Amino acid sequence: MDATPSRGRVVARSDPRFHPLVWPLWLLGGVLVVGSNPLHNLLLLLGSALVALTCRNEGPVGSAFGFFVRIGLVVIAVRITLSLVAVGGFSFGATTIGRLPVLGLPWWLGGLALGGPFTLEMLLLGLTGGVQLLTLLALFGAFNAVADHYGLLRRVPNFLGGAGLAITIGLAFVPQTLAQLVSIREAQRIRGHRFRSWRDTLPLLVPLVSGGIERSLQLAEAMDSRGYGARRNGSSRGALGEQLATVAGLLLVAVGLFNLFYQPEPWLGLALLAVAVVLLGFVARSLGSATPRSRYLRERWQAWDIVVVVASLLLIAGRILVRRQAPETLLYLPLPRATPPAFGVVSIVMLALLLVPAAIVTVAANQKDHRRVPDSR
Repeated sequence: MDATPSRGRVVARSDPRFHPLVWPLWLLGGVLVVGSNPLHNLLLLLGSALVALTCRNEGPVGSAFGFFVRIGLVVIAVRITLSLVAVGGFSFGATTIGRLPVLGLPWWLGGLALGGPFTLEMLLLGLTGGVQLLTLLALFGAFNAVADHYGLLRRVPNFLGGAGLAITIGLAFVPQTLAQLVSIREAQRIRGHRFRSWRDTLPLLVPLVSGGIERSLQLAEAMDSRGYGARRNGSSRGALGEQLATVAGLLLVAVGLFNLFYQPEPWLGLALLAVAVVLLGFVARSLGSATPRSRYLRERWQAWDIVVVVASLLLIAGRILVRRQAPETLLYLPLPRATPPAFGVVSIVMLALLLVPAAIVTVAANQKDHRRVPDSR
C-alpha cells in the first residue's frame, strides 16, 4: 500500500484568448464614450488599466500601457501650464487664485503679453482637457497591450496589406524600443557603467538607434525573401489605371460630400458617392487579386468573444443615448464659474461594460485555480 499522501492534480485548461477582431471594437466603444467630464474619464481610465493588467500579452508589447500613461501625465502637466498663462492679459473665469509675472514678446513674435492673473476656471479647464487626453492615451495603451497585432494583420484585406503592416509595426515600435532600452541598460550595468547625468545618455542612444536600424533591415530582408507585396505577372500594366481610378474615386467622394452638405438637393451628392463607392470597390478588388497572399486563421469565435462584442456595441449605443438624453454625464465646462462635475449611474454602467474582458479572464483564472481532481491511488 502506498503511504504517500494523495495530491491534487490540476486539470489543464487554457485561459480564454479573445478573437483578434474583438479588441478594435472594444477600443472603438471606449474611445466613443470618452467625454470632458473628469469623473467619468477617471472611471474609464481605471477600467482601461484593469483590462490592460488582466488581459495583457506576454513580452514587451504587454508592458506598453505604462508608457502611454506616463506620456499622458506629461500631457496633463503641459496642458495645465499652458492654460494658466493668459495671452494678451486676457483671463477668463470668476475665481482668481493667483498672478503670474507678465512677459512681453518681441514684435516679430506678435508683441503679445503672456502672464497675468489666472483663475480657478482656467486651471480646471486645463486639468479637464489633460485628463481627457490621458484617458484616450490609456485606452490606446491598453489596446496595444492586449491586442493580437499579428492576428489583426492576417485579417487585413489584400489591398490594405501594406497599410495594415505599417500600422502593426507602428503599434509595436514603442514597446519593442522599451525592451531594447532595458536590455542595453542591463548590459551596461553589468559592465560597470552608471548613469550620472544627461551626458551619459550618448552610450545609451547609439546602440539603441543602431539596434533599431538593424531590426528594420532584418524585417525588410525577411519580408522580401518571402515575396511580401509581390504582384502577379502582368498586373503591373494595370497599376496606372488603378491609380487613376483611385484618384477619380476620391475626387468623386469629395465632390459628393460637398454637394451633400452644402447644396439644398442631396440627390446629386448621394449619386456621386454611390459612383465613388462602386469605383473604389473595383479598385480594391483589382488590387486584392493582383497580390497573392495565403493566410492561416487559427482563431475561432467563442462565447466570451460574443459577450465582449455585445458589451462594446452597448457602449456605442449608450453613447448615442446619453448624448441625447443626459449629455451632462459626459460633458463638463467650468465656465463662467467653476462648479463640481456631474456624476451619474450611467458612468458606472459604462465602466462595467468596459470591464467585461477583465471579468471574463478573472472568472476563467479562478475556475482554473479551484478545479482540482484528486488522484485515485
